[in-house]
Amino acid sequence: MDKILLTVFLSALAGFITAALSIVKLVNEKESKTSDYRQAWTETVRAAFSELIASINSIAGLFTSDIKISNQLNRMYQDSRQLPNPQIESEKDKRLLDHLEKTLSENRKELHIIRRNLYESYALVRLHFKPNDLSFNRVEQKFDSIQGLIRQLEVEKDEGKSSELREKIHSESSELAGFARDILKTEWETVKKGEPAYKRTKKWSVGISIAMLFVLFSIGIHAAIAAFKA
Repeated sequence: MDKILLTVFLSALAGFITAALSIVKLVNEKESKTSDYRQAWTETVRAAFSELIASINSIAGLFTSDIKISNQLNRMYQDSRQLPNPQIESEKDKRLLDHLEKTLSENRKELHIIRRNLYESYALVRLHFKPNDLSFNRVEQKFDSIQGLIRQLEVEKDEGKSSELREKIHSESSELAGFARDILKTEWETVKKGEPAYKRTKKWSVGISIAMLFVLFSIGIHAAIAAFKA
């Protein structure tokens, strides 16, 4: 009778272990896929942040350059009006004037493109996060602050003040890059350690394995004693 019960118990135990291993395998495969998706998310959000920060710094530099060129052109036109013949007299000045006007035109075309890229890259960054995501709040507030500085720079005419605003924007974009690094580091640490369900399954698997080992050890001792008595 003891042998029959032992056989039934071992069969049931083997079935249980097989089922448990199947569940563990399914959970691990699913969590491995989740980690793959998380890593892919990390790569795309890194690219989006890089584009955003590059656009912020570019637009600050372009606006500052626009102000300098505009002021130089205004000074040249003003100087020419003070001449007896109100026009740019020298060929050198004419070439410089043409160069500045061409540069200003190209600068403003590039500004239009960079401005569009700025909002597109910010929209892409934002779409990576859930609504009211606490990790994104700092990014959102910092971008709003940067937007305010860009609007000030857009209407500024003084070269000295525009340079100060540009440096503030560069400083704010560096802080934004720091926030991005924190987010990416957190996600990467999660990828390295594994998803929560994977870690729980791993812990349970170790516990169950120890328990099963203890049960099998006890059964082995019981069988050995029974065999010895027989």
